[in-house]
Amino acid sequence: MIGPGSKELLFLIQLVFNGEIIIPSPSWVSYLPQARILEKKIRIIPSEFNDLWNIKPEVLRNICLENDKPKLLILNYPGNPDGMTYSEENLIELAKVARQYNLLILSDEIYGQIHHKGNHISIARFYPEGTIVSSGLSKWCGAGGWRLGTFSFPENLIWLMDAMAIVASETYTSVSAPIQYAAIQAFRGDNSIEDYLWHVRRILAQLGRQCTQILRSVGIKVHFPIGGFYLFPDFGSVKADLTRKNISNAEDLCKRLLEEEGVALLPGTAFNRPKNELTARMAYVDFDGARALSGSKNIPLHEELPENFSEKYCENVIAGTQKIANWIKS
Repeated sequence: MIGPGSKELLFLIQLVFNGEIIIPSPSWVSYLPQARILEKKIRIIPSEFNDLWNIKPEVLRNICLENDKPKLLILNYPGNPDGMTYSEENLIELAKVARQYNLLILSDEIYGQIHHKGNHISIARFYPEGTIVSSGLSKWCGAGGWRLGTFSFPENLIWLMDAMAIVASETYTSVSAPIQYAAIQAFRGDNSIEDYLWHVRRILAQLGRQCTQILRSVGIKVHFPIGGFYLFPDFGSVKADLTRKNISNAEDLCKRLLEEEGVALLPGTAFNRPKNELTARMAYVDFDGARALSGSKNIPLHEELPENFSEKYCENVIAGTQKIANWIKS
């Protein structure tokens, strides 16, 4: 099923699905508000830094055991806001739980093509009969305004797609023709697109690693990203320093960073994290993509990018991350 962005399709599936919505924490900002607009019963599954922000199969099992109502789990990986993903072993364990309790999974894989090593694995491989795969153009094509989302259904869930299509016919009808033509070209997948993707992965991987190293150098807890273009640092490890700045929560942290350093982060509370937690999302994409891509294409793909590549082509991101580190040190 095709729609004007995966966000629209996500809203429609929650509208027609008669059951509970299970959302991990942290999660993308629109999952929870959409469910609330539709007055759905919502369950939040917490995850922790030490688990790479992955949800645990046993926690999911406990939720399934509470009642026998239909349930839909929304799973996003590589993740927004955390840049993490699930290993094959983790996906297999989650699939076992889902199959045992007839749990439906909406697998939001819109960042799958920009797994930094090109090794994205879908949970649909292990639970094909109960998984709907969500994707689109905007992230892996670097085409944020070209709103085209896709939901891929297994054969036994066509009834759910048909229900969505009925509502779609009364809301958006179709994606605009220019975007359809662009999507056809993108999804044909020729050598030029594969070449583009490998350069994008290489650029984002190096930049994400360097930003992580800068933050870690001042004691901030953050994982090296695996895909996408986000970091989800935990400033709780420097809580004493922040207390001296009269900062006690993530909203204050982000507000002060913006006011004092001109650096914009989103607080963890926007992604369903506790109010007393000092987490925030950092998107490391404030750079000229065409210029960076041109610079990467001068270096063969089998070679590493030079150490100064990010400083040269992604200078705003490096400078902004360094401002965060210097602010913490101050």
